[in-house]
Amino acid sequence: MAAFNKRETEEISVEGKTFTYIKDRLLGGRVYFSRDTSEYLRTANAAIIAGEAKLTRDLYARGFPVPEVVATGISDNGTAYYVEKAIGERHFGEIFIEETKTQGRVSEESFEAFLHVIKRYCRAQFNPSNFVRHDKDALAGITALDNVIRNNPPSPEMRAMFEEAYKRASERILSLPWGYVQADLNPFNILHDGLIDFEYAGFGPVGYDVLTNVYFGRMWPKDHIAYVITDDQIAKYAAEIDEVALEMDAPNMTSFTNEFLVLKAIWSSHKPKAAEDNPESYADFWEWRVRMRDWCIRQYLKGEEIDSNQFDSVAIDPQ
Repeated sequence: MAAFNKRETEEISVEGKTFTYIKDRLLGGRVYFSRDTSEYLRTANAAIIAGEAKLTRDLYARGFPVPEVVATGISDNGTAYYVEKAIGERHFGEIFIEETKTQGRVSEESFEAFLHVIKRYCRAQFNPSNFVRHDKDALAGITALDNVIRNNPPSPEMRAMFEEAYKRASERILSLPWGYVQADLNPFNILHDGLIDFEYAGFGPVGYDVLTNVYFGRMWPKDHIAYVITDDQIAKYAAEIDEVALEMDAPNMTSFTNEFLVLKAIWSSHKPKAAEDNPESYADFWEWRVRMRDWCIRQYLKGEEIDSNQFDSVAIDPQ
């Protein structure tokens, strides 16, 4: 039994070990770390915790670079939790931000370490023993389609194009194997020894989260960009992902880049405008995301390359 003390926003005591609050979770609950930083504690409602703990254990057994779950339980006030072993103290998002501030871009050394983790993830995701049946409904889940339609729906002018782009991309990627997908893969969820945060995880086309991961930092206005990954680094990343795919007898992933990017652009607009602490200050940001999404949709339907270098300019001036 875990005892949640009166300072529950700061500390939790679980089975004799004290955990300190780090942050709130996107889908509810909180994240804590042990005083010796060897373990992390994640809380949420019982259904979410049960699902995440089960998935993480399954992924761990299947060879994915994820934390080992060492305990689950329910506190005396009814809050569910699980404890996982730490797989690093700093995520690559923090490292990338620091390097961009000091040298204008992500260093080659850090990028190589980042790519090494992703290739481990790919070898598990591209492993045929980890494939599952195709499921269009699952794709709607990992792209948060319902949330997009509810929170940032396409305009009447864009609705038909939005639906056609989603339908066309969905049908083309059905030629890919389906497998386990983290769905929110980005440097802030990647550490030197693996991946964390499986709140949005599900099943989808292999390669989707892997390839869009390296473009995540460009899906922000210039005044919001936290880190800079260069075109050469992106090209190296894509080439090495394709090498792993070839090694695992999986399809060439970069041939699906446009499909992956248009789906990721749709996903990027799933949060409600009021979700931020100061929603008024983020109004322009969400409008930027919607314009970027609409430009990607138009490019995709025209059969033209979705060039991530143009995201900021077309979102500021879509004409």
